[in-house]
Amino acid sequence: MQARRQPLITGNKWLITIPVMLAALIAVLDASIVNVAIPNMQSSFGVGVDEIDWVITGYLISNVIIIPTTGWMSSTFGLKRYFAISQIVFVIASVLCGLSWNLPSLVFFRVLQGIGGGAILPVALTIMLEAFPPQELPMASALFGVGAVLGPAIGPTLGGWLTDALSWQWIFYVNVPIVAASVILSQLLIHENPEVLEKRRRAPIDFFGLLFVAVWLGTMQVVLQEGQRDGWLESSFIVWLSVISVVFFVAFLVTELRNPHPLINLRIFCNRNFAVGSVAGGMLGAALFGAVFILPLFASLLLNYTALQIGLVLLPAALVSLVLFPVVGRLGSFIDPRVLMFIGICLFTASLLGNGFINQQTTFGWLVFLQTLRGAALPFLFTAVGALALVSLKPQDRADASSLYNLTRTLGGSIGIAIIATGLVNRQRFHFERFGESVTQFDVATRQRLAQLTAGVGSHGGPTGLVNAKATAVLSLQLTQQAYISAFDDIALALAAIFFLTSLLIPMFKTERAHMQQGAPAPAME
Repeated sequence: MQARRQPLITGNKWLITIPVMLAALIAVLDASIVNVAIPNMQSSFGVGVDEIDWVITGYLISNVIIIPTTGWMSSTFGLKRYFAISQIVFVIASVLCGLSWNLPSLVFFRVLQGIGGGAILPVALTIMLEAFPPQELPMASALFGVGAVLGPAIGPTLGGWLTDALSWQWIFYVNVPIVAASVILSQLLIHENPEVLEKRRRAPIDFFGLLFVAVWLGTMQVVLQEGQRDGWLESSFIVWLSVISVVFFVAFLVTELRNPHPLINLRIFCNRNFAVGSVAGGMLGAALFGAVFILPLFASLLLNYTALQIGLVLLPAALVSLVLFPVVGRLGSFIDPRVLMFIGICLFTASLLGNGFINQQTTFGWLVFLQTLRGAALPFLFTAVGALALVSLKPQDRADASSLYNLTRTLGGSIGIAIIATGLVNRQRFHFERFGESVTQFDVATRQRLAQLTAGVGSHGGPTGLVNAKATAVLSLQLTQQAYISAFDDIALALAAIFFLTSLLIPMFKTERAHMQQGAPAPAME
């Protein structure tokens, strides 16, 4: 009760939400808005696909490295000050990205931008947990989720429009006014209790822990980003990076568990709710990032949608989430969050199942409906999982818990995308081979289809040999497209089945409704 009488963050909780939501929005937005401008950047610098991808990879690597350190940083410098520092680093790096003169400079500034952006989300979540009392934690999780979910949904739309109307540099410049507003409002509206801050201040930084976590997460992120392109274990580079990552991960665990003042308090995982919630958060990250990854690919490769059209498909999902987040947050105050979590899992699974049956005849409206189902699921999932995982933690553990919770979701997304990318390639190859087995010169349907294509190509004139070659090429392209459709459908159905298994985690959660309703923190659970 003492911790609640002396909260770390003071001020009007509803006003505090404004700068926090703005910061969460821009941090997540920048991870997705860049994707649509990659072709334009490639043309500007005259580089290949394998080089321009480091614009995304560099940001993600620095992002995942900085996230685990935010607990120590915020306890040392203070939540309010570190929140402002992170945003200032982020916005300065954003301007420098827009001013980049070549690819190496852009990648360097993106790494710097990731250092600022990676800290924003966990610090913003910690501020929300400190500003709201325990009985209103579902509402705090819901409000935080608005920014976290809205970013990737509007990113492709906004990025496509800025790139087409102005230039790719403006996807970075657009951060300036939003971040400036967040920094100013946070300084005016967020206040820290200096006595509580001093009690939570930590010992000098654990340099070995910082070194080990940086190498472990950095190498693992490179493996996940580059593994598919390099053939995974067929590449000695990927193999050696994997070995280094495992070795430093083990060293990190040993160091942090033996250190009395660790960089990251891994003992938080002894709390059953937090451990189970982190697993659920990782699976949610894999499903969310995976769904957002495969749909734009399908729409671009097989439906020939532009970046703006893809963004318009995703936009209604963001609007539905925006409306439902405060509603679900209010429901979470008197409905068991495990019930809300199950509703969210069912809605998300239904969306993924629908994605498992799309093809080239699928209409724009049906795609929007399926994404809207996903958008409706996210408020239930973010609100419930966040409340279940974090409500029973001690106040001094919340900074570490917020960073670890965001890290597991981010890593879940990275791992999910890596697995999905590999699965798409393998399933496409499998279906192409199966289709090819029935497409022979002795098959009546094949001969009829080839005759139709030959007649269509021949109507434009040309030598007989060239016409036959073009008709055969068109048939091969159609087989490739059908193989891709089947591969996308397989991945979506597999993702639906795996994500529904998340419901098995629900009985493992332990709720402390009595403590939440009394306004006191629940005791730590074993």
